[in-house]
Amino acid sequence: MNPGSLVYNDELLESLATIILLGSKPGASSVEALPHLKKMLYDYDIYMVSFLSDEDVEGLAKTIKENGADGVKITDKKLKEKLIAIRDNARVFVDIASKYNSVRAYIISMDRAVLEETFTGPGNEYKLKLVGAAAYKKFLKQL
Repeated sequence: MNPGSLVYNDELLESLATIILLGSKPGASSVEALPHLKKMLYDYDIYMVSFLSDEDVEGLAKTIKENGADGVKITDKKLKEKLIAIRDNARVFVDIASKYNSVRAYIISMDRAVLEETFTGPGNEYKLKLVGAAAYKKFLKQL
């Protein structure tokens, strides 16, 4: 996606999920699996992903590790943790969207320093999981 092209909540979740899934040292299989993971996660529909239970996420992680994502093996030891973070971040996005009409509208309305603290600081209502300062900056470059 081109910077500045992210408009919809699902696109924002996909961007954030990609940052989380690839981490700092993505393996070739992780990059190759992204389209398949997108399908498995309802095309990053924030509502559908937010409805996933812990058991659903655990089952998904187990299926991916045992069978791969459409044949692409993923050996990420933190896959379950990453999938839970994506699900929990979808829940944050749903909450933001319900109060501000869209995640992008919320982001645009906020001062960048306040937004960073909101998304990455401990104890904040909209703290995103597995998103530190570096991931937050990558995420904002997409807007």
